[in-house]
Amino acid sequence: MNKNLTAIVDLDSMLHIIANVQYSAGNRDNSTDVKNHVRRFIANICTNSTDKEVILVYQKQGHTNFRNTILPEYKGHRESSEAIKLWKPTILEAYAETGAIGLQHIESDDAQNILAYYIGLDRTVLVTSDKDIQQVPTMLYNPYKAGLKPEERWRSVNVYEANRFFWMQVLAGDPTDMPSSMCGIEGIGMGKADKLCDQQLPFLEIIQNAYRSKYDSKGFERANLTYKMVRLLGD
Repeated sequence: MNKNLTAIVDLDSMLHIIANVQYSAGNRDNSTDVKNHVRRFIANICTNSTDKEVILVYQKQGHTNFRNTILPEYKGHRESSEAIKLWKPTILEAYAETGAIGLQHIESDDAQNILAYYIGLDRTVLVTSDKDIQQVPTMLYNPYKAGLKPEERWRSVNVYEANRFFWMQVLAGDPTDMPSSMCGIEGIGMGKADKLCDQQLPFLEIIQNAYRSKYDSKGFERANLTYKMVRLLGD
């Protein structure tokens, strides 16, 4: 636990965990068990993350992602599991009952970034398993990944590390969310992007050189699109 830090909790990862656990256990109709699971999970996170204020955020039912106005193909290939189809409405209802903030157009990591800068980066801990949150130079806590030791769930990201991670994402894109034929540099994953960022050049110059080398005059347009898609709102 980090005392005196405001915990900003992304509940979206919890949704998948609870839905899959309940479904795998054979629960198909007991919404009370699901809601109690939500309350216990949230209480556990609150206890372990801070002894101060906790802000809960989630993407509510009918969420429309602003990134789809930039790139309609964003997350378009994802299909919901039977567990999610069955229990998502109940879990979202439980989130609302806890007083969590339901988001309509932005993603939870965007909301976390906005709130962290508003409250103060040195006064927040961001609770999530979303890798994109490494763009934010603050304390991170991951209660969702199985198998981690308690001390491994905590990480402090400094300004240089956050900036470097963002530019690595601009190089690599994110094939899990957006088509590699449209965003990022094809053939470059985060590993190669990390090595490219080792060059003794400003990150922006590294980006320009890499995109120009691969795509010539079309590189700027592609790099600009990728920048817009991977950048978190708020700072």
